[in-house]
Amino acid sequence: MTHVRPVLATVAVAACLPYLTLKLNWLSGGRTGIPEGSPLYDSGTAMWLLNALTVAMDGTVVLLVLALTRPWGRRLPAPVLTLPLWIACGLLGPIVVAFPVKALSGLLGGGTGGGGDTGGADTVLESWVWTVVYSGFVVQALALGALFACYVRDRWGTLLRSPLHRHARGRRSGGARSTYGFAAAVTVALPDLVAHAARLADEHADNRVTEATFLLYTVTGLAAVARLLRAGGADRPGGAVVWPTLAAAWLGSAVPACWGGWLLLGALSGGGRTLGQQANGTDLLTYACQTLAGLLLAALAARQLHHRAHLPTAGAAAS
Repeated sequence: MTHVRPVLATVAVAACLPYLTLKLNWLSGGRTGIPEGSPLYDSGTAMWLLNALTVAMDGTVVLLVLALTRPWGRRLPAPVLTLPLWIACGLLGPIVVAFPVKALSGLLGGGTGGGGDTGGADTVLESWVWTVVYSGFVVQALALGALFACYVRDRWGTLLRSPLHRHARGRRSGGARSTYGFAAAVTVALPDLVAHAARLADEHADNRVTEATFLLYTVTGLAAVARLLRAGGADRPGGAVVWPTLAAAWLGSAVPACWGGWLLLGALSGGGRTLGQQANGTDLLTYACQTLAGLLLAALAARQLHHRAHLPTAGAAAS
């Protein structure tokens, strides 16, 4: 992997360039990829600020690549690195699943396979823009994810390879507070789950693949965190290691939290309406519940990981 990491870093940075180039063009007044009559021509300040924010977010990916591949990255405090990576995984995770499925479906069905979520996506941007941007996101996510996997294996491998069922005698891994926290996460996730299931059941919906993807991530997050909480209660010799369940909890909490927050920001700022986002009171409640559920799941998983890192048997992983 020592020889592969520079290649992955180069691929990740190169995958950012199409998106950054388009966004910088639009911020400077250019209209590349925007068809005549697009609502983006009258998008206003809110959309300009959202575009500037996404440029900063994609630029952060370049900094993350450097942190994951340079020696100074190993000395960074864990939250400084893991928080932006958690956000990146949350925003890119659904694209990695949904875009290839939709593209393949479009090809098999004789369509263009464009990346837009709605039937009117091509009236906002040219179809090639969706394809180029989302393809770049997929490559970016895979390269960045591979670098992150190498990084955590080197820095926290001992902890992540520890048994899933681990509990120190006389120490509790959360007890009633974790149970109540998980119950709260399930409760606030219900409106989001119902909304996704209802849209998925609508045979006339244009974005059923997207809805199924969000539903899959949220259910995965709930199941993974539930397994982490159960595993912290008793020793069990042999069996599974913790990292697959932790990875599922990582993605399953990041996707609803980050996408819920992003959709909520778009709705409240008005920028989402330019792209056809519907934002009535029910939608706002759903986005808020989606965000809160993801944050609660992430907090519960982080608490379990913190507990494991300080078990006597964790050894050097505690550092």
